[in-house]
Amino acid sequence: MLALAITVLFTLTGIIAAAVIADSLLKARAAYARLMREGDVMRAGLALQAAAVDMQLRPSARTLTPRRHQTARRRTLQACAAA
Repeated sequence: MLALAITVLFTLTGIIAAAVIADSLLKARAAYARLMREGDVMRAGLALQAAAVDMQLRPSARTLTPRRHQTARRRTLQACAAA
């Protein structure tokens, strides 16, 4: 009975693994074909139009590191002066 349960478990695991691999292969084949089409369009001198969402500006980078270091120094100096 235990051998039958182990056999069924390994069989189901193998079937599920094969299905996942087949699904990944199909998705990879579709992605590869899409990339090849886009490459052909780029080599032909045509450019794909980007979506409006991709054209948004990035937020400006804020540098807060110097301020943090300056406030840490001030606190240390004040503590030393008070002591």
